[in-house]
Amino acid sequence: MRIEEYTAMFELEDRLWWFEGMRAITGAILDRAMRRRGNPRLLDVGCGTGYSLAWLRERYQSSAAFGVDVSMHAAALWKRRSVDTVAVASADSLPFESGKFDLVTCFDVIYQLDETRAAAAFAEVNRVLTPGGLFFIREPAYEWMRGSHDIAVATDHRYTLGKLKSDLRQAGFEIKRGAYANTLLFGAAAAHRVLSRIRRSEESDVKPVASWMNRALASILKSEAVFLERMSFPFGLSAIVLAAKI
Repeated sequence: MRIEEYTAMFELEDRLWWFEGMRAITGAILDRAMRRRGNPRLLDVGCGTGYSLAWLRERYQSSAAFGVDVSMHAAALWKRRSVDTVAVASADSLPFESGKFDLVTCFDVIYQLDETRAAAAFAEVNRVLTPGGLFFIREPAYEWMRGSHDIAVATDHRYTLGKLKSDLRQAGFEIKRGAYANTLLFGAAAAHRVLSRIRRSEESDVKPVASWMNRALASILKSEAVFLERMSFPFGLSAIVLAAKI
């Protein structure tokens, strides 16, 4: 991932519509599973600037929340996020003992790894989870949806929900929930991606928009979150799986 992507994320994660809406969707799927897991030990793999780690720590009242990211540039931002239980490490070589965590999260990370390293990363997540521990993963969907943003963030491959579930089962997980998300904006996003390929753009999607548009787009994703509490969409821009270590 480009260095400037981390800087853009740091500046916008707290208020940009996509981040705000996807946090709502994460909560809609994960909250129910976490209700009986008091003070969970959690790990955010590929934690980036640390915003999601801080959000998870507060939302689930964890006194043992850790994060890892491969980027030294991300590491330089952690203190500004007031997160200090973080380390520079890759997803396929986690620096923790086996069975340490009750919850591991991974938000748009594994798609940057090739198939061999992705399989190793799933095995590592399984290793560091307690028996019955939860793994929440979100990855970008559909190879044909590649666009300029994939260049900016160094995409290796994109997932279908079926592929993500299959890979997790092979790594020793039981699938608790699978869903596509960011569905209501799918048509507009598909058109944007096609145009970016025609223009051969390498521009990132992480950039500010007009305040009225930001509110409107965030509201759309939050409405999806309400729907996803009990139901699922048949397609979407993101593939999400909640799995448990067997």
